[in-house]
Amino acid sequence: FSPSASAIWVNVLWFLSLVISLTCALLATLLKQWARRYLRLTRPAHVPHKRARIRDYLKEGVDKFYLPSVVEALPGLLHASVFLFFAGLTVFLVRINDIVFKATLSCISASASLYLFASLIPLFCHDSPYHTPLSTVL
Repeated sequence: FSPSASAIWVNVLWFLSLVISLTCALLATLLKQWARRYLRLTRPAHVPHKRARIRDYLKEGVDKFYLPSVVEALPGLLHASVFLFFAGLTVFLVRINDIVFKATLSCISASASLYLFASLIPLFCHDSPYHTPLSTVL
């Protein structure tokens, strides 16, 4: 038995999507725990000057270990996961049924168009509330 090229691609795309999604879930949980730990360590139980020193110390760690970059990467990873899943879905459906494939592809295309619009509009209208991780790269 030898799987077809499309079967291999579907599995690659879907498993990448799954791994990225689960990694995002794990990172989101960890980030929430880290935020709670920060709040607990800097709570008003300490005198103000000690609390300020603790906050400064923790801020140095946040900068040193690029925590804001990790937080900013999460949505982009999740978006990549969704698009990998969509790509795998189209590869899967193209060989299954033409009607289902075309219907699904039209929905995916509409979603991708909206995402692209939300990504590009901040380049032309700086007061736009729409923004995606792709907007930052562009």
